[in-house]
Amino acid sequence: MTQDFSLVPDEENAVPCPACGHRYDGASVEFCTCLASTPSPVCPECGKCLCQLPKEVQQAFWEKAPPVLFRRKMAQRAERTKVSPVRAGQVLKRPLVLVAEDEAVTLRVAQRVLEKMGYGVLVAERGDEAYRLACEHLPDIVLTDALMPKLDGRELCLRLKQSPATAFIKVVVMTGLFTKFQNKSEAILEFKADGFLKKPVDFDELRRVLESLVPPPPGASPA
Repeated sequence: MTQDFSLVPDEENAVPCPACGHRYDGASVEFCTCLASTPSPVCPECGKCLCQLPKEVQQAFWEKAPPVLFRRKMAQRAERTKVSPVRAGQVLKRPLVLVAEDEAVTLRVAQRVLEKMGYGVLVAERGDEAYRLACEHLPDIVLTDALMPKLDGRELCLRLKQSPATAFIKVVVMTGLFTKFQNKSEAILEFKADGFLKKPVDFDELRRVLESLVPPPPGASPA
């Protein structure tokens, strides 16, 4: 059988996948759409990115990554965070998603991804700011980080659910704290959340949760 050398990466740009060991071309590999502060390459063999791997594995990967892949990572990060802020008096698109996240890059990536999915988006970097925006604009759903300054994301959820004016708003808490089914069940009962997403948030899981709670408008294209 003749080997297709067009599929063999240049040795200088070859990158071993830490999940399956497959070597791919760092100059052409696609990057993930996870809601993470740093985008990571997706292995064309196993389909996995770095986001779900331990931090020490991610660090070791980038320490040995070829320069071309590192440059592409920074370019991806810069491109994904180019998002226009909401202007005063602007009519917001519905369904409307409010994203509360204190990590600025993750917040902008989330805004960009959700807008491409067809949603209107509001963003907040603090829990108290998110609560004010929720009361003012009455979004259809709130995606909130569990741990934030000024007002904890879980407390934000409780406040929204306890007020008759905002109780209808769906709330999904994004966290890495709850990993077992029992933990999630207890948290939903305690904090009144409509759902949880494990961080870093996988795009397919985000889309599944959003579509189950607040579907995008008809005809919207997937991100």
